[in-house]
Amino acid sequence: MLNADSARRDSDDGISLFKAAVLLCALLFVLLVLAFGADWLLRSDNFPVRHVQFEGEFRHVTQQELQVSVMNVVHGNFFLLNLDAVKARVESLPWVYKASVRRQWPQDVYVRFTEQQLAAYWGDGAYLNQAGDVVRVKAAELPAEFPRLEGPEGTGAQVLEHYKSLGQVLAAAGLKLERVTLTLRRTWRLGLSNGMTIVLDRAQPERKLERFARVYVQSFASLAPDIRQVDLRYANGFAVEVGGRAAGDHDTSGRAGAGRAGAANKG
Repeated sequence: MLNADSARRDSDDGISLFKAAVLLCALLFVLLVLAFGADWLLRSDNFPVRHVQFEGEFRHVTQQELQVSVMNVVHGNFFLLNLDAVKARVESLPWVYKASVRRQWPQDVYVRFTEQQLAAYWGDGAYLNQAGDVVRVKAAELPAEFPRLEGPEGTGAQVLEHYKSLGQVLAAAGLKLERVTLTLRRTWRLGLSNGMTIVLDRAQPERKLERFARVYVQSFASLAPDIRQVDLRYANGFAVEVGGRAAGDHDTSGRAGAGRAGAANKG
């Protein structure tokens, strides 16, 4: 009886080892197939990129420019193509704002791009795009009322944001903002369509401009053609220059000062 049990166990062990060997061989076979398959798929002469498709506005960018930009990076195997390199090449074109790239089965590459939307002139010969980035492109046909903005390096987005917010404040008072300059000392100079210049400092410029806009509508609108400059760099008032001379200072509490020296301290 003991010998029979021992023989049965030996037989079961043999079957288990055989099954394990078969499974191992099957696994190795699958791995070899996968390895050879991957090697075949990734060879440069198999599955080469055949076409690059571009989708966008094509207002300032041509199909030829796009094709030339990616010529040196779109080659070789479809699966090994460096999509980031293609994206970078397309976005290097001056009129391209952003691009996205994806593979399109079986052997095509699909590129979608967005063109720059110019928002303002910037400094001397440059522009700001929709994000406030400085772009240098060939002269474009722009509206005559296109704003002219200027500021230190790296302040494009800030100046564009202030142009929008301060312009809305002035528009509510019937005034149109055309120019915004941010100086190195962070002073804001606003140029209006009627020739008026408004000077602001970095301390709450929008709040001070709102205060001036209210007073302007009530007391100064009739003098607009003669007002050359308004200085809002005061904590509680502003100074108005009319026809090349100081017309006096205005206290926002309703009291008019007799001269520049009588104004509230600058903030």
